[in-house]
Amino acid sequence: MYKPILLSCLLAGIFLLSLHTFAQLPDTSLFEARLHIEGNDTLPYRLYRSEKAEKTTEALPLVVFLHGAGERGNDNVVQLTHCIHFFLDDTITKNYPFILVVPQCPEGQRWVNTDWSLPEHQMESEPTTAMHGVLALIDSLVANGTADAKRVYLCGLSMGGFGVWDALQRQPNKFAAAIAICGGGDPTYANSMKDIPIYIFHGMRDGVVMPSRSIKMYNALRNAGNQKALLVTYPELGHECWNKAFSTPGIFKWLFDIAPTATP
Repeated sequence: MYKPILLSCLLAGIFLLSLHTFAQLPDTSLFEARLHIEGNDTLPYRLYRSEKAEKTTEALPLVVFLHGAGERGNDNVVQLTHCIHFFLDDTITKNYPFILVVPQCPEGQRWVNTDWSLPEHQMESEPTTAMHGVLALIDSLVANGTADAKRVYLCGLSMGGFGVWDALQRQPNKFAAAIAICGGGDPTYANSMKDIPIYIFHGMRDGVVMPSRSIKMYNALRNAGNQKALLVTYPELGHECWNKAFSTPGIFKWLFDIAPTATP
């Protein structure tokens, strides 16, 4: 009677392993390995400067990328697995000056404390330790002159998609724009995000995070008066829609050409 359960677990493990096997892990030597330490909490992260960024000494646009659940840990490598290679493409890195920061959520923690399979959740009063670290990291990069406070962009997929919504809800004035892929937030905070351009993506066959999570956020934003929110759904795709999302024609031009709206 245990064979079907054992087989299901085995297949699930093979599936998760295949995600890492076939994903494109970029050349890690292009990224500085750093640690953000606050008290007893340590947040590993990688920092990449685009080729065009190397030609300027000014504070630069900052892109923060939040990974999914499968990339948690402390090796400061595996969080580069999904979608980071898109930022390294010659058409992007040579044409846009930016800094890309990819923090790694510690094993056993989450960007947001919620069950991803639920149809909705309410934002907790305080961020998780990992999310607090991300927000503090952004502040430190702005404070030391590395990042332009008015051009901080946030991207995330799956667990990181939830992280995007959580960060926007907590500190909407910190971000100029965001890309949220197969995540979910608390629609009651839509009014606080009514001025932020947000590109939302979700596969309609997603069996991990309900597509309705993204649709509800989009509808709430539009009802709050956000005319800059965009929603793209893929009828043929499931949870792993992130490569399709980052392959959207013009998505990087959309992101980097947005006039700064964040306030320090």
